[in-house]
Amino acid sequence: MTHYNSDLVKNGFLIIANYNQEQEIAAYLPRAEQFFPKSQTVVIDDGSTDNSPELAIEAGFELIRHSKNMGIGAAIRTGIEEAKKRGFKWVLISSSNGKIRPEDFETVYTPVASETADYTTGSRFIAGGKSPNLTAFRRFSIPLFSFMTSLLLGKRYSDITCGFRAYTLDIVSRSGANLDQDWLNRYELEYYIHYYVTKLKNSRIVEVPVTIEYSHLKKGRESKIVPLLGWWSMIRPFVYLVLRLRK
Repeated sequence: MTHYNSDLVKNGFLIIANYNQEQEIAAYLPRAEQFFPKSQTVVIDDGSTDNSPELAIEAGFELIRHSKNMGIGAAIRTGIEEAKKRGFKWVLISSSNGKIRPEDFETVYTPVASETADYTTGSRFIAGGKSPNLTAFRRFSIPLFSFMTSLLLGKRYSDITCGFRAYTLDIVSRSGANLDQDWLNRYELEYYIHYYVTKLKNSRIVEVPVTIEYSHLKKGRESKIVPLLGWWSMIRPFVYLVLRLRK
């Protein structure tokens, strides 16, 4: 049984980024196809060394595979390029690890699909949002990081690290962002797009409440962010762009 409006999603493309999620992807994909058309979905495998790509194929999903691991930014870029080739107007971004609930897809993409917003970002920290089993460190550090980057951007965001987003391809193009840069291959690309869209005059951006799940993940699989290296990957787009070291 499907749980989506075909007319509402007809111009959308779901990008599911995957890297070594063999333990989670098989349970996630059947849920995802209930809430978004499989024919408008692609799994971008970023050089996995486990069996997760084969599981995606067995589940009947289209798979585009990187020959080596490059990073989440590279996976999203590949998905965006594919959406452009196929003539879609907007994209919805998800991971394959089950932290993002397909039940929340409609909440995230509806403002963009209905053309009332150009860019939608999920939040665990506004009314209606939640994140069961989020660690105390992240519950403190994410709002702090969001507050600090909001000062740089001149717009308040409550959960800037949430990768659950939908946006039009037009807003990315009009923002002047150049996605075809190797330094954006890891976490940088998500924040790079966020920066450019925020800085674009008259861009329509909304935060919507979402639930990010951690309870199903085994210990050690809650996040792939490597301390220090991963944190710098998240911070440096703002440093580079504010100081005009990169464009």
